Amino acid sequence: MYELALGFGFIMSLSILVFFVRHQAFSLFHPLTLYSAFHFLIFVIRPILAVLLEYNSVYRGYGFMPTLWDKTTVILAANLGFASFAFFCLRSGNVPVSFRADRLTLEERKRLTQLFVWVLAICGPIAVYSLARNFSGQLYEGIVLDRGTGTMINTKSNGYLTDAQLMLAPMCAVIAWLGRFRLVSLLPMITFVIMRGSMGGRGPFVAALVMLLLFYLYEKRIRYPALRLALAGAAVAALFNWIGEDRGESLREVIGLQQAEEVFVDGEDHAKFMETMDLANMEFFEYIVWVVPQRSGTYDYFLNNLQIFTEPVPRVLWPGKPIGAPIMRVRLWEYGSPIGMTSSLPGMGWLSMGWLGVIIWCGLWGHVLGYVYRRYWESDQSTIKTAAYMIFIASLVLAYRDGSLLTMVKQTGVYMAPMLVWLMVARYFRVPRLADLRQWATMKARQRRRQMPDGPEADPIAPVSPAVPAAPAGPDLPPAVRRRRLALAGRARNPVGG
Repeated sequence: MYELALGFGFIMSLSILVFFVRHQAFSLFHPLTLYSAFHFLIFVIRPILAVLLEYNSVYRGYGFMPTLWDKTTVILAANLGFASFAFFCLRSGNVPVSFRADRLTLEERKRLTQLFVWVLAICGPIAVYSLARNFSGQLYEGIVLDRGTGTMINTKSNGYLTDAQLMLAPMCAVIAWLGRFRLVSLLPMITFVIMRGSMGGRGPFVAALVMLLLFYLYEKRIRYPALRLALAGAAVAALFNWIGEDRGESLREVIGLQQAEEVFVDGEDHAKFMETMDLANMEFFEYIVWVVPQRSGTYDYFLNNLQIFTEPVPRVLWPGKPIGAPIMRVRLWEYGSPIGMTSSLPGMGWLSMGWLGVIIWCGLWGHVLGYVYRRYWESDQSTIKTAAYMIFIASLVLAYRDGSLLTMVKQTGVYMAPMLVWLMVARYFRVPRLADLRQWATMKARQRRRQMPDGPEADPIAPVSPAVPAAPAGPDLPPAVRRRRLALAGRARNPVGG
């Protein structure tokens, strides 16, 4: 039965993907593109590898073993979520990509480029300090795990300082974009990727590389990458897997930050290919199905999203702040040890309301993201709007994996902070908006046309009629025809009652 579910999921997912590829809105800039990549990797390709390679490390670590029905339910629910997301995302985001960059856009970008140094001066020191403390291990001192909810509690430091290092990802990507992707403009991004990769964390540097790719495609007016960029993406995927196997230890050895040590343990069970926790959303989803509602007896009914109202308040200012969501109907940690678990969109939907929750949660995300996509591509695509959109789309890589509204709000706030500072600096120095530049250009064009003696606006009262020739008749026409055309032209210039 499970093999049939895998085959059905593969055919269904492939059919949706083919339909999307043939759709007018298909491009790498569409939110459905990244979700399709996530879905195929986690819920189509990896389940097949799990059967062939017999994955079991997560089951042993979490202390549970899903039944055949649990595993089949996960495959069917994941594909149902993919279909719901695709349907609503294409319904609200069905416009094709249209690049509107022109000389006025370049003029606005040139003016804003001169002010981006203020963004680096304001956000840069905080982000670099956060990254340095994280690199030394000081940033996570005082962070403890609550065994009842699985929530990491920051008892000494500040959560905002912990996440401030993520601002480096959009800043490095924008530097490369404004620098026209010259080698010197890519150096900050290369440094950030090496630093984050050596710490073992893969999400931020993957999001940063996706930002860089989207900016490059937009600059070159390309809807999807060519073969060489696809090969570069494969290299990034290999780097992702390599760093995940030892949490960056090999990279630290390569750059000379750690001495190589060889330790041999008899009977040591190494993780198999693609069995790492970063890609284990299938097993996480199986744990949720194993618990909800079979053992919990109830659903969460989307109450976990209330945490977005309590999370922004630091625990230092609110000693009695709830751990996790303020209202928790389902406590997953009462049935196992799901440490490091991320739910994914369909998993969060199942936790909230089962099959119906998968349709609602995935469909809601698809509709909202499709709406954001359409609003941007129908806008004037100003410099800051473009930067914000590319950063937002790239950040969805982590949002799809976590499936939580809280993750989306937190990471979007951090990633968008430099763009907000950029906007505020531009308003402070009164840099004209792109809409203002277009309005001034239109007014100047009208003034030039009015100054032309034979232009259509030389006489603002005279109507413009394309059916009447403005130039006098040629000398080769018969005299009667010439007289008739001259008379019509005279009536057009001096209408009756004018």
